[in-house]
Amino acid sequence: MRESLVWQALHYDIRRGPHSIGSHVRDAAAYVCWAFGRAYCHADMKSILQQLAPHLLTVACYDREVNCRRAAAAAFQENVGRQGNYPHGIDIVNTADYFALSSRTNSYLHVAVCIAQYDGYLYTFVDELLNNKICHWDKSLRELAANALSSLAKYDLGHFSSTVVGKLLPCTLSSDLCMRHGATLAIGEVILALHEREYVLLPDLQNQVAGVVLAIEKARLYRGKGGEIMRSAVSRFIECISSARVQLTDKIKRSLLDTLHENLRHPNSQIQGAAVAALKSFIPAYIVPLESKGFNAITLRYLEQLTDPNVAARRGSALALGVLPFKFLCVGWKDILRKLCAACEIEDNPEERDVESRVNAVKGLVSVCEILTKTQDHSHLLSAEECISLYVLIKNEVMQTLFKALDDYSKDNRGDVGSWVRETALDGLERCTYILCKRGLKGFSSKSEQMELGSVPQLDETDVTNQMNFLFDENMATHLVGNIVKQAVEKMDKLRELAAKVLQRILHNKSISVPFIPHRERLEQIVPDDADLKWGVPTFSYPRFLQLLGISCYSKYVISGLVISIGGLQDSLRKPSLNALLEFLQSTDENVNDSKEYNLSNDILWVLQKYQRCDRVVEPTLKTIENLFSKKIFLNMEAQTAVFCVGVLEALNIELKGSKDFSKLYAGIAILGYISSVPEQINIQAFTHLLTFLTHRFPKVRKAAAEQVYLVLQQNDVLVPEDKLEKALEIISETCWDGDLAEAKEKRLELCATCNLDGGTFLKVDVGTSRRVVEQAPTGDENAAYSSLVGSAGF
Repeated sequence: MRESLVWQALHYDIRRGPHSIGSHVRDAAAYVCWAFGRAYCHADMKSILQQLAPHLLTVACYDREVNCRRAAAAAFQENVGRQGNYPHGIDIVNTADYFALSSRTNSYLHVAVCIAQYDGYLYTFVDELLNNKICHWDKSLRELAANALSSLAKYDLGHFSSTVVGKLLPCTLSSDLCMRHGATLAIGEVILALHEREYVLLPDLQNQVAGVVLAIEKARLYRGKGGEIMRSAVSRFIECISSARVQLTDKIKRSLLDTLHENLRHPNSQIQGAAVAALKSFIPAYIVPLESKGFNAITLRYLEQLTDPNVAARRGSALALGVLPFKFLCVGWKDILRKLCAACEIEDNPEERDVESRVNAVKGLVSVCEILTKTQDHSHLLSAEECISLYVLIKNEVMQTLFKALDDYSKDNRGDVGSWVRETALDGLERCTYILCKRGLKGFSSKSEQMELGSVPQLDETDVTNQMNFLFDENMATHLVGNIVKQAVEKMDKLRELAAKVLQRILHNKSISVPFIPHRERLEQIVPDDADLKWGVPTFSYPRFLQLLGISCYSKYVISGLVISIGGLQDSLRKPSLNALLEFLQSTDENVNDSKEYNLSNDILWVLQKYQRCDRVVEPTLKTIENLFSKKIFLNMEAQTAVFCVGVLEALNIELKGSKDFSKLYAGIAILGYISSVPEQINIQAFTHLLTFLTHRFPKVRKAAAEQVYLVLQQNDVLVPEDKLEKALEIISETCWDGDLAEAKEKRLELCATCNLDGGTFLKVDVGTSRRVVEQAPTGDENAAYSSLVGSAGF
């Protein structure tokens, strides 16, 4: 009686809503069992141990809580050690040790499977999974229990085929969501495990298994709260029976295909992923053998859905195209690739934009390329001309699409969602590079291909270099490495680490050599073949990648990514990146002959021109220039200083005109202050530009400009005659610049007269459109407009 109570306590688990109670009872029961081993002699415990051991090991392997698993294992170990010899006791103790049981997955799929091979445990374990774990309230535990059940099938195939599957089949229609979900998963996993052991199911059992999904749909079990859970389970079930090649009627095949199509259109990404995985097994198993003309119908359906207004349909169809077999893709492969390329680009209509669709389109595009280029077994389906055209299209269109995807910096309320596209594009570029290089190494050597290549001058049968140049040349290699390096110096730790590892694999790939990479030896020194390098740590990665600023073909890519980090808001990123840049400028590098500051200044001007009016890049670039000016960089380059300052002033004229971004305006004002102190003729132009901000429409901007003007006048005695300097400083310090705009205009004219500047020129060069604002609204309305702007800007 007492033993029975202990066994019940070991399995005590009472559900309370979305969770359960009882772990403390199970833990205490395990302690009681541990005490038995210490309190009683072997003769008294011999019969009890034979009954107690399976219960203890069931808890040790399958309990949800790690403390209960370890407590039960400790109790079993204590009894084995103190009660004398026990069959396989030492082996079990060594298997179910403290550390092995720390992982629930390891306990279910490895420890339990090892113990189940010994007599007396298998059926106890199976009953525990069937009765308690398949219907557990925790969804992840049900999924794990289904896998655990299938891993035990190898010990008694007949028992699992008849008894276990027979018990589970009625449970798929249970009113309890947990039970039907776990039963559906478990049947699929067990059927797959039996197939892998080459066990042939009886025809009657196959018919029952084939009708599970139809019965679930007939009972309308997709409705309600558990509908999404059941959809995922059904997709996994279809995947398992497809892999097991369960016999299905044509009607059931069509019904299951419709189910997968419906799940592909579901907005839940997990359901879509399960449906795609099922489709990958279902179509080769049941559709391809039919040799039907319906191949085109399925492919066209997915192509049409790439432009569907329903974003969920676009997401699912892009993924589905990436798992279709070669026979489905080879007929209209050009149309498929081009439509997927179009789906990777940001939609013109803002209301139709969906980043998940673009991510899935990139994944589908790369997968389709890989499927189409594995033509060893399907060479009769593609002619030599089509084969060449396929690789040329991958080079000219697919690779360019992936490069464009690296410029996806879309944002929404979730943050930088474009990073998902960039992350996928990095992986895609690596895989497509291998496709081109692998084919380039093989060359086009068949007779039919040589005939088709007669019109291609780049290809020469005796010249491997020309063959590879045809698909992957130095320009492509430079563009590839440059874009990867750009991501490796930007602000997101995850992307920096991913980009560095992608470049590392490309440089050190042992099976596929990527040729024509400029300065490859230097790159291999910067990115060595070491898996333990911490590329996500800024203090480690930036000093390495900034060495590429000394290589002209990569420097522009590096600086266009680096300014994002230096001019960003994160101190943890801004300081290491700026320090790394300063160390590079101060270092002596034998590989760099030209002036580092000179080259850097040209690259920054290139960034300002390329990303004109793109605040995402221009604003941090201006902050980067401000930081470098504060460190006395670019101010002592002789003639180049004036050239750089002129270029920056031209950019400021464009970027600050009409801008409402305070950070951008403040950075521009600070830069004008630094240029105003340069001992060149350009300083007058910069100072004049700076004075225009004294009458800006935003009071805060006027005040910031006044402070900068005051500093410039104190540090530079060239701009103002010495006898008028004191008066100019007095005007600046005593005027309330963030007050009345009319007074600010009057004081600015007075200041101009003091500095011997023509006040009339401001009517032409005013920045901030203050004149237009005054004409449109009375002065009294200024504070209302300003307060509204400040509120929207978050000040």
